[in-house]
Amino acid sequence: MLALLDAFFQIVMRRRGPEDLPDSAFLLWLAMGAYALAQLPTALVIFGWTSTVPAAVALDCALLAAAFRVLLQLAGHASRFRQTLTALAGTGALLALAQTPLVYLAKLAGAGGSPAAGPTLGLLALLLWSIIVQAHIASRALSAGQGTGLAVAIGYFLLSYQVSGVFAPQAA
Repeated sequence: MLALLDAFFQIVMRRRGPEDLPDSAFLLWLAMGAYALAQLPTALVIFGWTSTVPAAVALDCALLAAAFRVLLQLAGHASRFRQTLTALAGTGALLALAQTPLVYLAKLAGAGGSPAAGPTLGLLALLLWSIIVQAHIASRALSAGQGTGLAVAIGYFLLSYQVSGVFAPQAA
């Protein structure tokens, strides 16, 4: 298990790529489960304790899988899907766990009137790093340059942001 966590950490640090992970259905399901569980604390802060939370997390997982399935299929690299999604989910879980304390600190600070700069900057830095990690994974999976990977990662972020807006609480 530690070797697996280390492999995901090495991908987060951009020292390894999705091709370094085993092509395993079990590992994919394990990584997707970890990704979904790691998303829950942040989803609870954003959406509150509602029935929306499981739907939002499930849609996030489905969107990640569908977007990269289509992308790899169109690029002629469908055989790389399992390793790519495993890498995306595993690194996404690690980054989500890192953001959880910052989300709660930002919420606590925001309850006092205005958001604190520290947690907000930390969340921005993690968001940017997660885009960089996703770009790294995409470029390796597509056998393309970093620019292509970055375009894919930014495109996916924008798509995900739009889709997740469906679940956002309505302003009163």
